[in-house]
Amino acid sequence: EPPRADDRALESVVVTATRSPAEALGVPASVTVVDSEELEQRAPSRLGDALADVPGLYIRGAAMGNNFPGTGQGVLSLRGIPRTPRTLVMIDGQPVNNALTGGINVVGIPLDSVERVEVVRGPYSALYGGAAMGGVVNFITGSPDDPLTEVRAGVGNLGQRGGAIIHRKRYEGGLGVSLSVAYRESEGDPDSSYLVKTLPRTAAPPVVPVTGVRPTTDPDGTPRYWVGLQGARPWSQTSAQLSLHYSLSPATKLVGGLGWADYSVGYSRPHSFLTDAAGAPVYAGSVSFDDAGVMRRLSLAQTDWFTATPAGERDRRVFVRAEHRLEGGSELHAQIGTLQHNLFFAQADAGATYGSGVGNLTDQPNRRIDAEATLRTPMSSSWSLVGGVSLNRSTLDRKTRELSDWRDTDSRTTVRNADGGRADNLALFVQSEHDLAEGLTGYIGGRYDRFEVRGRAVQNVAPTFDERYDERSFDQFSPKLALVWAVRPWVSLRTSYGTGFRPPSLFDLYGLTIVRTGGPTLVYEPSPALEPERVRAFEVGADLKLARDARASVTLYRQRLEDLVYRRTLSTSTPLMTRTRAENVGEADVDGIEASVHWPTPVAGLRAFGSLTHQFRYEISRNDTQPAMIGKKLTDVPRTIWSAGVEYRLGQWSGLFVARHVDHVFPSGDDLNHDVVEGVFGSYDSYTVYSARVGWSFDRHWGVSLAVDNLFDREYFVSTRQPGRTVYAELAYRF
Repeated sequence: EPPRADDRALESVVVTATRSPAEALGVPASVTVVDSEELEQRAPSRLGDALADVPGLYIRGAAMGNNFPGTGQGVLSLRGIPRTPRTLVMIDGQPVNNALTGGINVVGIPLDSVERVEVVRGPYSALYGGAAMGGVVNFITGSPDDPLTEVRAGVGNLGQRGGAIIHRKRYEGGLGVSLSVAYRESEGDPDSSYLVKTLPRTAAPPVVPVTGVRPTTDPDGTPRYWVGLQGARPWSQTSAQLSLHYSLSPATKLVGGLGWADYSVGYSRPHSFLTDAAGAPVYAGSVSFDDAGVMRRLSLAQTDWFTATPAGERDRRVFVRAEHRLEGGSELHAQIGTLQHNLFFAQADAGATYGSGVGNLTDQPNRRIDAEATLRTPMSSSWSLVGGVSLNRSTLDRKTRELSDWRDTDSRTTVRNADGGRADNLALFVQSEHDLAEGLTGYIGGRYDRFEVRGRAVQNVAPTFDERYDERSFDQFSPKLALVWAVRPWVSLRTSYGTGFRPPSLFDLYGLTIVRTGGPTLVYEPSPALEPERVRAFEVGADLKLARDARASVTLYRQRLEDLVYRRTLSTSTPLMTRTRAENVGEADVDGIEASVHWPTPVAGLRAFGSLTHQFRYEISRNDTQPAMIGKKLTDVPRTIWSAGVEYRLGQWSGLFVARHVDHVFPSGDDLNHDVVEGVFGSYDSYTVYSARVGWSFDRHWGVSLAVDNLFDREYFVSTRQPGRTVYAELAYRF
């Protein structure tokens, strides 16, 4: 079944964990539901805003609405298993991990259409196949049977402006319509991107004496020099979804529609701290400066100041779902959908200026087509089966073209290099649910996946080559065993063992990408021999639900990752060029605890909440080719995350205050965990930030809200410097 929740009154019912409606207290998994009231309270503009307080989930960067968007800048890691491609993300059961890297367009979720989010932690490949290593996040959109028409408009600092239109209604004749359109833009944060330089071996004459150089370090402690800011990156984002609902009969329902999402990131003039003897700013050339009594030299190029902009990303989704109830209580569900995705960015070549000059454009159109049929059958009063078949085809066609003007993406000429490929996946799955005794339920199931992949890479500049990668195939079986014991109507205990996997992405297999930044040039090399990643996991947990919606949950887990694809910095790297390649590095262990609590206070309308995720161990345990990595921490995983806050909702007023903490993170590529320095450009700091939101409804139609992120204006870095205090005010009218 494409997991959906048709009965919105049953907030305790979840569908993602078992592919059928089940009480949250009785499912064999650690599950968090973010309901409509919580979404309204948070007013998210990107998926990270909606999920920031979910236990087990690490979200950063562009996934949050106050940063400039970008798939490569937004990370989602679930239960200590790093990075977005290892977590399956769906909209109404349709996978939206793209066919490029398995990542997510951070503006691709139509949050104004979403009514609830179900987050299921732990490997779920037994039901959902590849990508569900860390778990599953399912965004469930609202039903036209819950009518709503609303218009919103807002404004904030950093040049933020936005608006949204939402309409849901069941019309006479039975046709239901659900529509949302949202827009957001910002002038960007001028202080986010630093230009940091290293000392060259030699500096070409003539040398210009300058002042304004600011000594700093790299995250690994290497001395560096901060010479300026690369400029704000103004951005805009649009998302929309239209779905049509119709019932052919009381037993048959159809849903069809489309969704689209776009963002674009621009550029603005950089700012150099360096000035010559006449006080004029210096942006290029060889310069000398006094560093605590020692004269030093730096070499600057115009291209050092440029970011990979203009850039943008777009999603186009089409989907059709059908549900039919058979005699005897069986249910048949089918869906077919396609996601067309593209991520593009422009770069300057040597000699280009801020406003013009030759460059290149990397264009990465890709598509995934998914089809699935599921049958749920009650075999007896104590036994039911869920089984089905799933098909997927993913394709990628990347090209890097010359640009006669790197600021104009329409000035493209010849193809510099191209690569791409195709992956086909056929899968069969089944799950058997048994009532073993009073209050004791057992689950056993598994899924068999078979993949076929092929690809090609062409380079038309020296060294030229045309490499065809032969078709190869691999398969994977993913079992799942679980027990749930309802000790009392208000408390349950659970335990499970399961496996998960992720097939290598088409980009990891066949992609070659060169990214020029203010620092070293980044080179991502292809890896056509990659094998699937695998995880084996065991967990035990307890869930509690009391009166007045008081609830708590705790889970202990142990996970063994095998053939983990890890992007490693190659020994051929130089101070000017960092070369990385995805490799199956061996094994890693991730053991930890996650807990959450929601508790009503004695104050009417006031509710406290909190969550904690802590990794006891998250390290490489075996690597035959790079023994130095053994014992090193996994990248893109913090040891500890916690959040705590209060929500208020009574009468015309609502409010939210929350504190969030994230420990230090070693970034992707820092295989040996050298990056221990915090508070510098490129570091991934440990930080605690506070956010608040207050809302007031004038009457049944009008409402106003004010949201403040980073309330105390904390300065910290998540690679780039993160925005300081941001404020956004919104006015809403509900018809």
